[in-house]
Amino acid sequence: MCVWYNRPVPKQISLKEAAKLIPSWSSVFIGGFAHIRAGMSFSRELIRQGTHDLHFVSSGPTVHTDLLAGGNVVSRMEVAYGGIETIGPGPNIRRRVEQGDLLIEDYTNLSMTMRLYGGAIGVPFMPVKSILGSDIETKTTFRRKAEKLALVECPFTGELVCLVPSINPDFGVIQVQRVDTEGNVQIDDALTSDVDGLKASDVKIVLAEEIVSPTVTRRDPKKTAVPGLMVDYIVHAPWGAWPTAMYNFYDYDQEHIEYYADLCKTEEGWDEYKKEWVDIGEEALMKKIADRREKLKARKGLGY
Repeated sequence: MCVWYNRPVPKQISLKEAAKLIPSWSSVFIGGFAHIRAGMSFSRELIRQGTHDLHFVSSGPTVHTDLLAGGNVVSRMEVAYGGIETIGPGPNIRRRVEQGDLLIEDYTNLSMTMRLYGGAIGVPFMPVKSILGSDIETKTTFRRKAEKLALVECPFTGELVCLVPSINPDFGVIQVQRVDTEGNVQIDDALTSDVDGLKASDVKIVLAEEIVSPTVTRRDPKKTAVPGLMVDYIVHAPWGAWPTAMYNFYDYDQEHIEYYADLCKTEEGWDEYKKEWVDIGEEALMKKIADRREKLKARKGLGY
């Protein structure tokens, strides 16, 4: 028997309209892991719109998280990592924590991944072992220990396991290679936690390098990671992950990332970066980096 879901196709909106959907004080998952597929353009737009006091959740976020910290967009984070791949701790995150403006609840990479997975499949908690024996068992920041985790005996083997609560953010945002007009999301490289983070979220927003016809996605259906019936909004956002990478489209801009990390060691440096690279808007930014984009474009057959 064939069942047809009577669900409207996702609405295509602009980057500004997408960022405007997220009110201050809400919880949000923004995709990206290490130097791939970070939601950079979306994070820059949140800063421009003055969004504040977001509760940010992710497994292994990178430059965009530090950007959000610098712009005072986030006041709470539940993450397993808050640095910049190949460099170290995020300078804005570190400064905001030291100032008392940002609270971080620490988990392991696996436990945050499992929390998002649990939210995606609709169960209240997930079992892990990676927290056992670490300080995460006993140390908390803004959650009570009973809210953060529970140590229990397995009812089948009697061994000790750690239960972590599943998480369902208000909004989920990912940047991917392509999405079709029906909302079917395709990812060409490692899925990381992006798929589970999006599925776990109440409102799902997908930014893509290209928006294509469903005939394109149907040619290679195994790349479809999220079905269109789950997606609420789609946004055409070419180069939306810059300065991180988008496999098959462009490489990461290590030179700019190092420049950012060095400049943002001080509040004055962050203010300078924000003025020169964020406040100007995406259109002006793309013109500004036109020469760099040519150098970073992926080589056919290699992906980078």
